[in-house]
Amino acid sequence: QKRPTKPKEGVLGEKCDAPETYSPDVLFPIPRTRGRRLLGLADGAVPFEGEDVWNCYEVSWLDHRGRPRRGAVELRIPCVSPNVVESKSLKLYLNSLNFKRFASTDEALSTIRRDVASVVGCLASELSARLCEDQPPMKGWTCVDDVCEDDVPESMLRRPDASLLKTTGDVVTERLCSHNLRTLCPVTGQPDWGTLLIEYEGPRIDHASLFCYIISLRTETGFHENAVERVTLDIDRCCRPAKLRVTGRFLRRGGVDINPIRSIRFGAATGLAQAFAPGQ
Repeated sequence: QKRPTKPKEGVLGEKCDAPETYSPDVLFPIPRTRGRRLLGLADGAVPFEGEDVWNCYEVSWLDHRGRPRRGAVELRIPCVSPNVVESKSLKLYLNSLNFKRFASTDEALSTIRRDVASVVGCLASELSARLCEDQPPMKGWTCVDDVCEDDVPESMLRRPDASLLKTTGDVVTERLCSHNLRTLCPVTGQPDWGTLLIEYEGPRIDHASLFCYIISLRTETGFHENAVERVTLDIDRCCRPAKLRVTGRFLRRGGVDINPIRSIRFGAATGLAQAFAPGQ
């Protein structure tokens, strides 16, 4: 896949696909002097101290076994740096990490710190990048994001595969969740992120197989509603629950978050499960 072409004035307002390979070159600097001259401030001289705090909710990478990890990252950029980073270029850059393996979370954060610092014009040691706790454990729900201990081949992340879903035979009532739902908007080609909530009664769904299925949707193209409907149909066909309800809690866009709920033999799809996607 081609990397997005970076116009001379940056990518803000431009239509471009999300890069799928590590692309630090998409980061675009904007000199602080552009705005400060309008305030009557001389170049390089400001009468204040401070920093810019960026909360980045769409951060995901692969761990040393190829398993997707995600979280919110807080960036702190000193206000005396020569440049700011254009916001859309930062979004594209963070998207470019989605299929890159790192030996550890610290390595991922160090890479982000180094790349952003080089664009804003400060030392990496002067810029802070830390992982924030954006999704605390949810009482009454079992998260499947950390149960898979096997290596994940990248091919698993490139094509939706309902055949990954497995059951164990025991009949149970469970509430499962994953914060690793990633699909692609059919209009912009940009990733949509969300928390997936699955309530069911029936043969026990193997948790590791469910996680593998969810991450196989990483390049699925469709609106939020279509993504939840696909998951609902796939689980119903492959796992045959007696009752099933699937809720997608998606990251807010432009002040609006969309939360599709689909039920099969569960009763009316009313009410919204008390779980939130990052940024909600």
